[in-house]
Amino acid sequence: MPNTQASDGVSTLIKHKWTIAVAFIIFLTAITFVYIILPLLDGIIMGIVLAYVARPLKRFFDRHILRLSPYIATGAIVIPIFLIIGLGIIEIFNYLLWAIKNQGYVAGVLMNLVGRLDLPEFARAKTIDIISNFASYLFPIIQQLPVERIVNTGYTLVLFVINIMIAVVLCFYLLVDGSRLVDRAIDITPAEVKDFSQKFIKHFDGILSALFIGNFYSAIATGLLSLIVFSLFGFTDVLALSALMLIASIVPFLAGWMVVIPLVIYRYIEQGSESATIFFIVSLLVVIIPPELLIRPYIINYQSNIHPMLIILAFIGGGLVGGIAGFFIAPILLGAIVAAYRANAELRAEAIKAA
Repeated sequence: MPNTQASDGVSTLIKHKWTIAVAFIIFLTAITFVYIILPLLDGIIMGIVLAYVARPLKRFFDRHILRLSPYIATGAIVIPIFLIIGLGIIEIFNYLLWAIKNQGYVAGVLMNLVGRLDLPEFARAKTIDIISNFASYLFPIIQQLPVERIVNTGYTLVLFVINIMIAVVLCFYLLVDGSRLVDRAIDITPAEVKDFSQKFIKHFDGILSALFIGNFYSAIATGLLSLIVFSLFGFTDVLALSALMLIASIVPFLAGWMVVIPLVIYRYIEQGSESATIFFIVSLLVVIIPPELLIRPYIINYQSNIHPMLIILAFIGGGLVGGIAGFFIAPILLGAIVAAYRANAELRAEAIKAA
């Protein structure tokens, strides 16, 4: 007896061979396009994130100056972020080059600091031994790296600048046409999944808004406040320190502790316990508590309703796997999974009520 199912399957493939061929060509074209723009992925992802961060400002200015609102919102978000991070990275990079060229002095300073700490003898000896080994083996290896050649090629710098430009331009155009792009995407969605798509986009948009707006507004506030506090306390290289504070604060719940605690220890060694205690209290009250207890919890916890541990794992894991782009892609994927689950649950609840 002939296999009618196989015959019908082959007949179906033959009948739709040109449709399948066109779909395959489109798929290959899409894959090729993604491969071509892969070096620009950091700028594309950053542009999407910045658009989410700037959207509340754009909506606020829409009520007063509609025509200029995308420009004002983009500038208000992009300028402080790139100013602090950009100048801070340049300052950090200059100090790294200086440390590579003056490794003996750096090792001496570290040993002096360890000697001034009130550590047990075994701990002091072990720490000094680690620093000596670090200076003897690792610094010469670092010094032999082709740092100057990498800097002189300019490729990394040019790509970095291009990604920044793409992020700014994409942020602006998403603020202008983002809602229309979403509407067009819903229009071409098949009717069978249109209800699910609408609910998915609603939940997905809300989750990403909460994640990125909460983290970035908190990080910007932390960076600007730390810039003021570090300047008042007379720290050198405040731009580099503020950039580190801003970057650290993007990761939820790690905030600026990673930068403040080493500075407190440094101030204790240099100026004593009283100065270190005052600096710690001021940093806690001005830099840490307002963003962490006012901005971040309200926006992220109450609006996204995602467990904090999942958010931390998404940011850190994505950064370790995919660099800058992965740092933001992982939370986006987490938001997509949660949004799909919530959209499906909402549809099921509606179906039960209708029955």
